[in-house]
Amino acid sequence: MPCSRQAMERSCNKAAVLDVVKRDMDYAVYAHGAVLTTPGGAPVASPKLRLLEHIVRDVTTAAPEELTALDFFHCERDVVETDTRTAEARFLHALSVDPVAARRFPGLGASAAPVNISLDTLDPDLPPMLFLYGGLSEALGRATSYLMENGHESALRDFSHFSAVVLQAFRDMPAYRRSPILILAERHGGGALLPFLLLTGRLSESEYANAVLSLEWYHYDGATASQRFRSLRDEARQAREYAEVCRAASREESAGSRVQELIARGECHHVEFKSTLRLNLHSGKNDPNISHASLKTIAAFLNSSGGTLLIGVRDDGSIEGIETDGFPNEDRFGLHLWQLVESTLGGCACPFVSSRYESLDGRVVCSVSCSESPRPVFLQSRKGDEEFWVRVGPSSRQLGVREALDYIKLRFRQD
Repeated sequence: MPCSRQAMERSCNKAAVLDVVKRDMDYAVYAHGAVLTTPGGAPVASPKLRLLEHIVRDVTTAAPEELTALDFFHCERDVVETDTRTAEARFLHALSVDPVAARRFPGLGASAAPVNISLDTLDPDLPPMLFLYGGLSEALGRATSYLMENGHESALRDFSHFSAVVLQAFRDMPAYRRSPILILAERHGGGALLPFLLLTGRLSESEYANAVLSLEWYHYDGATASQRFRSLRDEARQAREYAEVCRAASREESAGSRVQELIARGECHHVEFKSTLRLNLHSGKNDPNISHASLKTIAAFLNSSGGTLLIGVRDDGSIEGIETDGFPNEDRFGLHLWQLVESTLGGCACPFVSSRYESLDGRVVCSVSCSESPRPVFLQSRKGDEEFWVRVGPSSRQLGVREALDYIKLRFRQD
């Protein structure tokens, strides 16, 4: 007989009755000897042991009304994975009443987030962070940056186009990111954009909390505003942690198939293929321009929202293999790659780049993973000039001086 969440919550102070049990094909959470279920009747079960252990820890230590990983799991199983139409309708509704989006599109029915705050109406004890960093303009700037990086500048002029682009990005996310977006959008009432930016890494937990609080500051005095900020920040942290645990568990579960999955999806904003690192396949000679092509892709990923460069994969997705570059082994290949990265992008870029090797079809592919850099990254050309690259759609684009300055001001926080 399945056990409801309420039964589990009544047992939260008795950790011994909560357990993760191995079954034939997966693991399941048990409470009082029965499998825990979602409100929709699905078992709280998964092949990802790490995820279920996280859920049990979270629920065991949470107060009854606190948001937990189990809430995100419920939404993921009962809505996002089983009722896609409802999930998308809920997301679009939250977007249509989004007060941050209404600042960009005044024609929306939503009430725009406040721009000017009358000091005469303020509680003198309100936290100064609301005025040092209002959060709303920053959030709108991050949304604008996201659209520009993905080649959707025209979406900034028309809400129907804007909502279609953001909805498609929502669809492309894994279920474990979509679920927290829906939960936070409806729980906090701040629209869809703020949780969307949080779960795509464009806002930190504190930035998210401050932006939401900026929408509702007039409801609080100094003490309650600080309490509300901490609550919003903690719940944003819960959402990000749930997504990160799911991502890490998925990576551990299928690390060997990730490169194949990326190849199957094809080149896009976050993925690019290169046949070789240094060899020109047409001339049969090592060519600095070939190396530069990989380096500009890495720079573009760092300056945008991250991505993966697969070296040893042809444009059509077939495997060339890094063996073609003529290095005696993977270590020598990696040494050459990292010398190029450090000498042309600088040592400060290295912590945001990692590489690993995958054997496919009897050949080796080098997967270069790039995180979003917190600082602008410039690529030094062979002539000694510094180039600034970003991702625009499925390709990399070099920005001129004026464009680069505007982009850096928009994309990177100024100290």
